[in-house]
Amino acid sequence: MSDKRKVIHGVPISSGIVLGTAHVVMPGDFRIVDSPVPATRVNREIAALEDAVEKTIAELSEMRKVAVRKIGGPVAKIFDAQLLIAGDYEFLQKVKNEIRSRKRTAASVYNKLVRNATNPLKNSPDHYLRQMAIDIEAVASRVLSHLIGNSVSKDTHLAPNTIVVGRAFTPNDVMAYRELKAVGFIVSRGGADSHMALIARSLMVPVIQTEQCCKIIPNGSRLIADGTTGDIIINPTPEEWSEYQRRRKRLGPTMIARIRRLPKIPPVTRDGKEMGIGANLSLPGPADDILAERQIPVGLYRTEFLYMAGNKFPDEETQYRTYLRIAEKFAPAPVVLRTFDLGYDKLGNGADWLHEDNPALGWRGIRAMLDMSQVFKTQVRAMLRASVQKNIKIMLPMITDLWEVERAKKYIAQVKLKLRRDGIPYDPGIQVGIMIEVPAAAMTADTLAKKVDFISIGTNDLTQYTMAADRTNNRVNNLYSPFHPAVLHLVALTVEACKKNNIPVSICGELAGDVLAIPLFIGMGVDLLSMSPSRIVDACRMINKVDSTLVRHLVTSVVSSGSLQAAINRLKDYKAAFEQRK
Repeated sequence: MSDKRKVIHGVPISSGIVLGTAHVVMPGDFRIVDSPVPATRVNREIAALEDAVEKTIAELSEMRKVAVRKIGGPVAKIFDAQLLIAGDYEFLQKVKNEIRSRKRTAASVYNKLVRNATNPLKNSPDHYLRQMAIDIEAVASRVLSHLIGNSVSKDTHLAPNTIVVGRAFTPNDVMAYRELKAVGFIVSRGGADSHMALIARSLMVPVIQTEQCCKIIPNGSRLIADGTTGDIIINPTPEEWSEYQRRRKRLGPTMIARIRRLPKIPPVTRDGKEMGIGANLSLPGPADDILAERQIPVGLYRTEFLYMAGNKFPDEETQYRTYLRIAEKFAPAPVVLRTFDLGYDKLGNGADWLHEDNPALGWRGIRAMLDMSQVFKTQVRAMLRASVQKNIKIMLPMITDLWEVERAKKYIAQVKLKLRRDGIPYDPGIQVGIMIEVPAAAMTADTLAKKVDFISIGTNDLTQYTMAADRTNNRVNNLYSPFHPAVLHLVALTVEACKKNNIPVSICGELAGDVLAIPLFIGMGVDLLSMSPSRIVDACRMINKVDSTLVRHLVTSVVSSGSLQAAINRLKDYKAAFEQRK
């Protein structure tokens, strides 16, 4: 095994920092020989198949119960789909018939027919079909494991601080390996919108995606995996190991205790100015209780998990119950619910999303929802019904032009009128805001600000569109940076428009929790910084040290920098001088 140090820049899927040892596996890979069996053994093979299927269904049922207990009903529906696949009567009959006709082992026939079914799906440009292939393979892996005696069970042993590396992991794998105390995952397939990612984020397990990870990362090598930045260090130096141990202590399992110990929320700057702090959430999780206890606002709640859990738009009642639970959990702190931000690049599924060659610039976000007006109105109606707690706000994603805001507000008004006529209560004063993620919206923010109650700046997509650099493409990783003066200029322009029109403005991208950027945002006059819960404590401590009047000069000098490096250098110079004064 090579002990050469190497750094890989991957894509963060689920945040957190872990240090440990690589355990390289290939989920779903089985060495199955297509061997004949005598006629007298055919019935035994069919019985073995039935037994393997029964055990798989029992395991999936148990996992679903655990998922409901630890995560919640909506996400646990992922296992419902897998239970249907496992018990597919027609497919199992086809397997049995082929075992009888070809007189081959159950494992070889089952494996062959699964591959015949999944290969076209895996190569499809349709995200929904690719996700279906992953679910089918997840079930097949369990059935085959029981057939050939190669399953991951409670008796399987993993060394302490194991980081599991493989091509792809299913929700079942994540939960099974977590039960074995695995601390994180590195994958080459899956993506931020996969079922695996949903489960991992809900369990606060770090996950990083990077191509060829199984070939690049030696089995048994020491690893540092930073699920916040996407960086992976193979065989790190002792200094790096010590530094990341300190970082993990700040962001790791003690995060809840550290948030509980914060002296004051919202935090106050050195000169006595309150600075709003909020949390970005993707689905119910273990951090919810402490966030609610400290009355930390939810600056961005991504509702897409409701779609991804079942690969379809949920009905009104399902959404209403979910939103009401969220509102009740965090009340009286405000919760900003973002309407579905979906598109072909995330969830294309034949009927709703047709193939697009450049989906990032295509039919997504508010564009799709306005065209699918009934889906949009159903979600808005559920949100309005849940707004009786008086703490829900509605946010519209991917706004590009004023007409989108006006049309969305027209639909919302129609839903309100219908609720009033039906005698169904809702909050008549509910606020409606927008996300600024597109340069066109930032440049017309003054016009848009006159039509909404609040604005939130999504720096992740704003950076991607401003720099024409896909944030998941390692080849242009050097271009994708929210610290580029062009991006910061658009942020400053938006904040200025909000101040002019007397509406609150927040930052809800990853940049909101970056201690290098926080003084800059305070200087701009941002009202709230919404971030991953893991970053809240460090952000609060930085805010406590900053004088809001002294950082105003940073804005002009950084935004007017001639290059990315110049902007970063000025922020680093300020931070160094700031720390020296301390």
